[in-house]
Amino acid sequence: MDTSGRDALSVREVAERFIEVFYNQNRLTDAFRAWVHPDYVQHDPNAPDGRDGTIAVLDAHMARNPDMTHDVKRVIHGEDGLVAVHYHFRAAPADRGSAVVDIFRIENGYLVEHWDVIQPIPEHTVGGTSMV
Repeated sequence: MDTSGRDALSVREVAERFIEVFYNQNRLTDAFRAWVHPDYVQHDPNAPDGRDGTIAVLDAHMARNPDMTHDVKRVIHGEDGLVAVHYHFRAAPADRGSAVVDIFRIENGYLVEHWDVIQPIPEHTVGGTSMV
């Protein structure tokens, strides 16, 4: 994966490259090694700060869920380097899954900060509208 010239890439270009590897190719740790800054700030209470600490959590997550999928529904590019990725996460093909929004802050060609919102998908919704 080519990360040369990362400082000349736009926020959108960095996001697209990360999204392709992490979500579409399901190569979570490869994406982190390539695109996440070592001093990454992690706001998820289940993962530590720093790229390497998060990679350790992702390795365990991938081992528990080898058939997981991330079906990206939309990507929203905001201000100040913020990018939101809304997707349907499934731990296994038969799993109902969760609706997830990851929010990243990108700076100088690296993902430097992350927040997420995760909501399990119920069997039925009151309004009948899909969550993803």
